Amino acid sequence: MGSDQTPSGRPARERPLAPDEVGEFLTRPTVQKLYEGRLERIELTRVRSYVGKALVRKGRPPQRVVRLARNHGLTETELIFVLCHEVAHHVAGVVERHSDLWREACAELVREAGKLGLLPEYRVQQGVEMVLNGSASKFRGWPERAEKAEQQRKERRAEILERLQARGLQPGARVRFIYRRRVHIGEVVRVNRVTVSVGEVGGGRTVLRVPFGRIIGVTDG
Repeated sequence: MGSDQTPSGRPARERPLAPDEVGEFLTRPTVQKLYEGRLERIELTRVRSYVGKALVRKGRPPQRVVRLARNHGLTETELIFVLCHEVAHHVAGVVERHSDLWREACAELVREAGKLGLLPEYRVQQGVEMVLNGSASKFRGWPERAEKAEQQRKERRAEILERLQARGLQPGARVRFIYRRRVHIGEVVRVNRVTVSVGEVGGGRTVLRVPFGRIIGVTDG
């Protein structure tokens, strides 16, 4: 039997997949067993706004589709968990969204992934707990990796805020920021934990909440 280790010694299933490896991974026979008969098509995208999405494409007959983003650097086991999440939408029915029916369907798929050898037992237990009792919002990786990533995001936000405040960011200041791919100018109403409340100059009312990273300039009010 071949080794399940990478040259660095890390388990292969916990190694982040490169974008060009995702398609090959999804066509492995054991992975295909997890979704065959439950959907007609998997599409790979390069979007950043989501990791996975289930949809039904109109036609005769309708086509059950799962879209997966290939550039999020998920490990093999994380990608399997995302696949279970999206396939469960088709098993339960996409109109169910993240209902109890969807949760049960997803938990059962996670258990099935364990039986297929795609998830180690501790990840099965972890995944089932997340599905049945946790949030069904955007998946950012297994809890330990998501916690580390969130800490890094907090540190980056703090660094950006410190730079902006050094340039004069405060209520009443004017800022230039990116919104819908265009540069806009507004007046700072309030500096929040992760965003800046911005309104029309002289208006005193919040119109948008702009993430720190989208602010590209600060001037005195």
